[in-house]
Amino acid sequence: MAAPMAYSTLNKPADGYIIERDLGVVFGTAVGANWNFTFSVQKAMRDAARAIEETRTTAMTVMGQKAAERGANIVLGVSFDTERQQGVAIVTCWGTACVVKADPSRAHVAAPVASAPGAAPVVAMPAMPQ
Repeated sequence: MAAPMAYSTLNKPADGYIIERDLGVVFGTAVGANWNFTFSVQKAMRDAARAIEETRTTAMTVMGQKAAERGANIVLGVSFDTERQQGVAIVTCWGTACVVKADPSRAHVAAPVASAPGAAPVVAMPAMPQ
């Protein structure tokens, strides 16, 4: 079984890692519907937010599968576009599929951090200089 896909909104890997191969842009699109009729504005907003979150997760999963098919272990520069019209949420996400590896010259810097079971791996990022 392949390792879970990692994602980052940054356009470069975490400190201590280098891009071994750039495999190109990958996309994921998902459509979700929220057709629950209610007179409660608060409930409608809560349901809409839940539907968008579920649709976003599906779009990221599709994008991650496409990246994995190319042999990537991370998608860098992840961005989203979300549209919601008449009870339908359309989410498209995109990023650059890459293969990253620990930089042998900086092996002391790379420090993977444990993540929740089933979650994508998280890599510790050092604080940015002020």
